[in-house]
Amino acid sequence: MAIDSRNIDTDLTLELDEDEITVSEFTAALGHFLGLVKEVTRRIAPRRPQNWLIKVYPGSAGIGFYGKPGNFTASEMVSIRNTVLEGITSLENGQRPSVFSDRAIDHARGLSNVFAQRKKPSKIRIWSTNEKSLPVKSAVAQTATRILEAVYEDDGSVEGTLEVLSGHGKFEIVVYDPIDGRAIKCEIPEDGMLTSLQSFMKRVEVFGKVRYRKDGTPVSVRVEKIVPFPMKSDIPSVSDVRGILKVQ
Repeated sequence: MAIDSRNIDTDLTLELDEDEITVSEFTAALGHFLGLVKEVTRRIAPRRPQNWLIKVYPGSAGIGFYGKPGNFTASEMVSIRNTVLEGITSLENGQRPSVFSDRAIDHARGLSNVFAQRKKPSKIRIWSTNEKSLPVKSAVAQTATRILEAVYEDDGSVEGTLEVLSGHGKFEIVVYDPIDGRAIKCEIPEDGMLTSLQSFMKRVEVFGKVRYRKDGTPVSVRVEKIVPFPMKSDIPSVSDVRGILKVQ
């Protein structure tokens, strides 16, 4: 049974109109919806705290999000609502939403794929008001995958802050781009773990086989070498340089 649209009073509402929903499906849907809303909020109102409240609607699974009173201005809230729906529409039409980050696109893909294993089309819908809503179709995931996937490999390097190390299954690090915070996964040889540990939470440049998207954005690296950037304390000051020049 679908949500009665007349009862919707939350800023953004996710509707899962299915007779039976597994725990994993519900958890995935809620996680990706929340992730999408948070990513859009960071772009629209970057200085605002992410104070979202939740309301659960009767009928089909309906989860409504609304900003904590006083947290967002009316214009910010309108912009967040419209950006979420416009971004989903752009993905459905085969285009990259200009305001969606990579993480937002990935969350939209995950939301579209929540019921992907079912034979019939799933009924997932996002409401921005009690009169304005949008179905989340499979085309959203198709476009998102095309945007995010790597299509060619070449020798190169990437820079960023090394914030994740993992030895589960294979040795990996994750370097975060300093401009947009995009995560770049890097597979490293076992003998690169020591350098990685010593470079944790530091700026590094990794060299190797870089996989790129069609637009040239790096996605992942098979690392051959990791070069840490020097710490500020290791860089000579102006007075130090003058002293060296005087000695010479």
